[in-house]
Amino acid sequence: MDLPVGGVPSRRKFLGLLGTGAAVAAGGGALSGCSSGGGGTGTEGRAEVEGKLAGLLPAYIAYEAVKPDLPGENGSSPGFLKYPSELKRAVPNKPVTSGKEVTAMTPLWGPAPPGLGSNSYFDANNERIGAPVRFNIVDGAAYLDKLGPLLAAGNVPELTVMMGWMASNITRFSQAADKLFEDLTPYLAGDKAKEFPMLANLPTRAWAYGVWNNQLKAVPYPGTGIPWALFYRKDLFDQHGVQAPKNMDDVLALGKQLTDAKVNRWAFGAMVPEVARAFRAPAGWHKDSAGNLKHQIETTEYEESVAFNRRLFQSGYVHPTVIANPSADVKPLFEGGQVLMYQDGPGSWAEALQRQLPINPKFNMQAVLPFAHDGGEPIVWKGEPAGIFTFVKKGLGEARIKELLGVLNYTASPFGTEEAVMCAYGQEGKHYVKEASGAPKLTALGAKEVANTYIFLGGRPAVISESQYPGYVEAMHAWEKACVKYAQEKPFEGIRVEQPSKLAALSQPFDDKVQDILRGRRPVSDLKVALAEWRKNGGDEGREFFAKVLTDNGR
Repeated sequence: MDLPVGGVPSRRKFLGLLGTGAAVAAGGGALSGCSSGGGGTGTEGRAEVEGKLAGLLPAYIAYEAVKPDLPGENGSSPGFLKYPSELKRAVPNKPVTSGKEVTAMTPLWGPAPPGLGSNSYFDANNERIGAPVRFNIVDGAAYLDKLGPLLAAGNVPELTVMMGWMASNITRFSQAADKLFEDLTPYLAGDKAKEFPMLANLPTRAWAYGVWNNQLKAVPYPGTGIPWALFYRKDLFDQHGVQAPKNMDDVLALGKQLTDAKVNRWAFGAMVPEVARAFRAPAGWHKDSAGNLKHQIETTEYEESVAFNRRLFQSGYVHPTVIANPSADVKPLFEGGQVLMYQDGPGSWAEALQRQLPINPKFNMQAVLPFAHDGGEPIVWKGEPAGIFTFVKKGLGEARIKELLGVLNYTASPFGTEEAVMCAYGQEGKHYVKEASGAPKLTALGAKEVANTYIFLGGRPAVISESQYPGYVEAMHAWEKACVKYAQEKPFEGIRVEQPSKLAALSQPFDDKVQDILRGRRPVSDLKVALAEWRKNGGDEGREFFAKVLTDNGR
């Protein structure tokens, strides 16, 4: 039940996984969540420099419950080769002393568990918290649709969780945040965070992404900094005597060798953005060799990647379900052996192992090491330091706000603490038992009652800890180290950008045209037509906006 951020499904409009990849950085590196789709956060756009936010952010105070076996390097996550035999009690006192029920809204991708009053997993955590937490659990696929009307009506719970891309898809979200959510600066800025040591343990850069309107508005869920991975079924690759690709010639050869529709097997699922990255298309806005600001979709590298992706589609190497539906969930196809390589968030790796190893011990999912189309030095796109945020309802009074921050302090407890295991697995002997490796394993009751609820409320520093899966920690740690080595610096690094809504609205129409090109419904030459429309309808205005952001900040 560990919940790496990368495993959370995203929306159709977030083009990074399913389509062009244009929206991965349509906001250029937005501090308050990539402003990268639909309605946008405002009409004119705005930007703030991360360094100028220092006075708003909590002072960092490290809390290490257990020392990692594989230290993080240059931004990669630390790895733990075993679960600790003894857990530390990180939050000794109940944070809610009033006993008053806490209301919270969280997304969930999967079946909802039994509710409060019928769920002993909730009871166990709430006993530690000091009050019942009443979750309004909403289907993740419909979460954004519910958020908009909720914010418009002003009827928010005490704690509201949302993904950064959700905030960026709500028109004038900055105004809504100012009206509905508490400024946490007076409670957490600087040394005030000492009162909430688990929150003070969150990375400073993640906190910077929780700032809206020059106020600390949200508690962040830290990300790994690597948005995507290209996965392959090593067990099935070995059966066919093939290896992971190191260039695009290898990809084509794999497509030809592995695809066999007669046995219901295709080489590839969704991996359009990873192809763009392999062609060295930048993640979003960047400066070319002449110093001119260009978007990813304006580059020759991106055009070449679209042509290559079309070739994969037209050759029949991509699963027909993906061809028919760009939003298709590829996970079951990959885990069932119908797709042998696809792109997903890094967190999906451990999640797949959890599902598959009990029923298929030979299941071996691995991440392809970064490669370039020509076999030369690759680039890797950088993700944001935080991608999920928890907001506190405005106007509840100091005592109640501190209680709610205490709840988030509890849920932010890191690996190696009693609280982290309680949030993820519940009570030992009831909701989980320890495997021979020392790792928690859900019981039948745990499988019924435990869900990603408290886990969503509070993020904790990213770690690689799933040592119950042989070789996983070492493999993920090595993959992350390889990725950060080639991480591409962004011109907007450290600048909070909320792009104009006019520019944000262009992503979906452009992506729709690219989807048609990939599927043969439009010629590749139509990419230039789509790009011309994008420029005319607001892309060039967006360039002026982003260029001014750089100029204003001396870049």
